[in-house]
Amino acid sequence: MKKFFTTSIMLIVTLTGMMTVSAQDCIDYHKKKCKRTQETTNYGISPDSRSALLLKGQTSEFRLLIYQGKDYRITVCNDEILGTNIQFKIIDYDTNEVLYDNKDYNYVKEFEFTVLMSRTVKIVVSVPDDSNTTAVNNSGFRAKPTSMGCVGVLIEDMITPKKGF
Repeated sequence: MKKFFTTSIMLIVTLTGMMTVSAQDCIDYHKKKCKRTQETTNYGISPDSRSALLLKGQTSEFRLLIYQGKDYRITVCNDEILGTNIQFKIIDYDTNEVLYDNKDYNYVKEFEFTVLMSRTVKIVVSVPDDSNTTAVNNSGFRAKPTSMGCVGVLIEDMITPKKGF
């Protein structure tokens, strides 16, 4: 009985450690994996950028205050296991009006915009669920999809450049 108890404790500690390591891999994922191009050298990385460990089929959101007179660039990046169609929306926090949805643009990973009026928005990120492709085997069981991976939302900003003479 003592051996069973010791083995059980070791198994729990090992599994907990593995999950902790997976979650820690996602810390600052947006800084490590979201590519910045030469065009963005005038942009600074916003402290509002986020990274998270998400499951397939999961949606997560966070608030962001955007300011008039600034340009923003939002880049989403993710682990390959989550697929290529990561959806992100920018929604007005007060009215729930969808201001931008990358689904309408073939799931592009980046979006640049100029803010004409300061407001609070929420960034909503959705990972597609491919559980419909899971087949039932001969034993009558269907595997529960537990695929998870990191998603990063890199937010860059700069003061809108003056145009003209």
